[in-house]
Amino acid sequence: MVGKHLKEYKKKYLAERKAKPRSARIKKNSDWRKRWMPFIKYDHDFDGFFFIALIVHKLHIMLDFYDQGKHCMQVDESRLEIVESLKEACRLGDLIVEDKFNASALEIMEKHYNVKSELRNDGSNLFELKMEWDSPENKAEYEKLTAEADALKEKTIDEFFSYVRRHYREWWD
Repeated sequence: MVGKHLKEYKKKYLAERKAKPRSARIKKNSDWRKRWMPFIKYDHDFDGFFFIALIVHKLHIMLDFYDQGKHCMQVDESRLEIVESLKEACRLGDLIVEDKFNASALEIMEKHYNVKSELRNDGSNLFELKMEWDSPENKAEYEKLTAEADALKEKTIDEFFSYVRRHYREWWD
């Protein structure tokens, strides 16, 4: 039942979005609760990553709005400063959403981590998975790169939220 509501809402929402040209879609909807409530109510995967993706999506919409400048009340110099700060926030947010911090560690894992399946000897016709590294050096390199990637991801998330905290008043003033 939950999936049905989300699918129907998604079809309706996407059809409405595609029916309007891009510039016409950049308007403030006064009834935002009506649009987002099905996602918040029925989406059981509403976690921190989804929250960040939601903020980044909103920042991209705001960037389009300020970049076009048709309906902005700000002076051009102020609007251009807002555009630059939104671009930086979107850049940081996109890094988090794309989540390519572990790319080099995953390359090492793909090359040097072996997974083998062997038939059990107990006559049960079940397979047993054996997972092992080619060498301890590769495992150590993978663990080192993973730790560095995790630290970089946390640093980027902290930097993103710090940046949003410093600039959100100028964006939503």
